Order: sequence, then structure tokens, then C-alpha cells
Amino acid sequence: MPRFQHKMCDLLVFRAVLWCLLIGALSGCRDAKKDVPAPAPQPSPDPYPSQQVLAVNNPNHRPAYTGARGSVEGVVTVQGDAAWPLPKELAKIPSDCENAKETYGKLFREGEGRTLADVLVAVTGYDGYVTAAEPAVLVTARGCAWDRRTIALAFGQRIEVQSLDQRAYIPMLLGGKPGANLVAVPKGSAVPVFPRHPGHYMLVDEMRLFSRADVFVLRYPTYDVTGLDGRFHIAGIPVGKVKVTALLPSINQKTEASVDVTADAVKTVNLVIPFDQADFERRMRKTEDANSPPTGSTTEASATVPAPSGSVAAPRP
Repeated sequence: MPRFQHKMCDLLVFRAVLWCLLIGALSGCRDAKKDVPAPAPQPSPDPYPSQQVLAVNNPNHRPAYTGARGSVEGVVTVQGDAAWPLPKELAKIPSDCENAKETYGKLFREGEGRTLADVLVAVTGYDGYVTAAEPAVLVTARGCAWDRRTIALAFGQRIEVQSLDQRAYIPMLLGGKPGANLVAVPKGSAVPVFPRHPGHYMLVDEMRLFSRADVFVLRYPTYDVTGLDGRFHIAGIPVGKVKVTALLPSINQKTEASVDVTADAVKTVNLVIPFDQADFERRMRKTEDANSPPTGSTTEASATVPAPSGSVAAPRP
């Protein structure tokens, strides 16, 4: 047989063997795929069954309130000693975290005219079951800091965390059952955080543990949290006499006022929270002596959560 025919035969044999090997490999891959279990179904984006929310927020099974409503607004200020710096906290913050030093560098945050930021203002004592209007509360992150040091939501709502800068953030909720921590990618979509029960939690950034905020999960939606201007506005309140409570978690200090809410009207109530440094230090020492560690270095362990009418304060998880 001529040499070129030998070469042609060898080439044909080589190609035949190669095809056999390739077909066998593909068959093996198909067989292997049969043995791989199907991926588990993903959990629902809303882990709060409606019956669970109703059982917690509306234990007396009252119908949703449909009567006349009014609003309450005002400004919260601080009276007494100024907030002192927290050098230990400042030492933890890198120099390129531009917002974190302003947010966490003092015991509490003041604005112009001694207006008070991060105050939880809640309206309770009304007669009726009120539902939350929105499914989520947005919390943004920029410069290694959350946009506030106090977060409030009604049980059944979720927290949505969004990065507004070139950093990634990993929100982690302390105080409840741990779950999967999602990453808020730089300037990406918000990621959800689900508190499992009413109570007091702490939201931290797993990448920067100095970034934190008190989280209050309430059993009613009539609340607001003040910014640096100290202002709050709470709408949708059933008419009648109610109690307005302002709580500053970082010093565990609160003040209250009674207001008569009328239909389609906005009642103004300005609140003052006193701060005495010596008294605060005594309370901190008492807490330490009782071996009850404060949450971080800026707040006592048990902040008092305003309770709705006819119920006890929301329990800590």
C-alpha cells in the first residue's frame, strides 16, 4: 500500500478513536448530570406570613382602622450637657471613612440650635389597629456609615440596605437568629434584612463593625426617626388622645407628651430630652456593676421601647 494511503488510514483511525472518546465523555457527562440533585427552591422574598404578622401586631383580632385620622409633628432638642467625643470609637475608623467619624464620633448627634438626631418618636395609646403603609424601610450607606444611628420599622416590614458609594456593605442584624448575610454592592440594588420578631436589635456592617445602628421593630407603624434637624412627622393616627414618646437610644433617655389628635389636622408638639453627663456615667457604672454589658460603648443594654395601647413593651429577642 502506498505510504500516503497508510497515512490516510492512520488519520481516519485516529479521528474515529477521537470521536468515540468524545461521545463517551459526553455520555458520561449526561449520566453524571442525572445524579446531580435539582437546586432547592429559593425562599420567598417575604418571610413574614400574614397570619404571623396579624397574631403579633393584632392579637385581639380587631379590624383595620378606617375612621378619621390626624397627624403629629414637631422638633426634638436636647437640654443640658453636650455630647462628648468617643476617642475609642474614633480610633477604630480609617481616615478614608469620611462619614463615619461624624456619625459615630460622639455620644449623640446634634444639629443647629441643639436639635437632636436619631431619636425614635412613637405615637401610642390610640384606639384602633393601624397597618403599615410600606413593605420596607430603606437604609443607605455612604462613607462607611449608615445614614442614621436609629432605625424603626413595624413587624412585617423589612429593612432594605443600599450602598451609595464605591464600597460594598454586608448588613448583619445582631440580637436575633442569624441568617444569610447579603452584600450591598457598590451603587447597586438594595438587599433585604429581615428581623424575625419585635424587639431591639443592632444593625452592623460585617466589614466595618464600628458602623452600627439601633433597630427597633415595633408592633405599630405610627413612628418616625429624627434627622439632624430634629424634625419628625407622623401621619395616619386615629383621632383621640394619644401619647407621644421620644427616645434617644445612645443615652437611653426619653420624654413624653399627651396630644389630642383631631381629624385631618396636624398637631405640633416640640419635645426636649435632658442629658446630664454625671447621671449618665452613674447609670453606666450601675450597668457595668450588674454585669449587664452595654451595646457598644454608647448605649445601655436595655432601651425602653414605647408600647402600643393595651400591651406591654415589645420584648427583646
